Amino acid sequence: MKDVPDKTIETARQVADTLDQRGHAEHASTLRAALANRHSGSILRSGLRDACRVVLTAIEAIDPVCATMVEELRLEVDAWAKPGPRH
Repeated sequence: MKDVPDKTIETARQVADTLDQRGHAEHASTLRAALANRHSGSILRSGLRDACRVVLTAIEAIDPVCATMVEELRLEVDAWAKPGPRH
């Protein structure tokens, strides 16, 4: 990641290692995938995507009638959060 300091990248890798050690392999893998991307904006998009998914799941749990709308929003969020640089 060209615009993220090396120390930040190394710290993020240590966090991924800690997640692995504590049995959170899926989360560690997600973090490593974000780190592998060459554009630092992808990390922010990935975090926002995850936050949106949590909110959408909560909405769906509170009001199951919204399931179709929530699914459409999930697809929109996923399309927006695809890896790669944005201009």
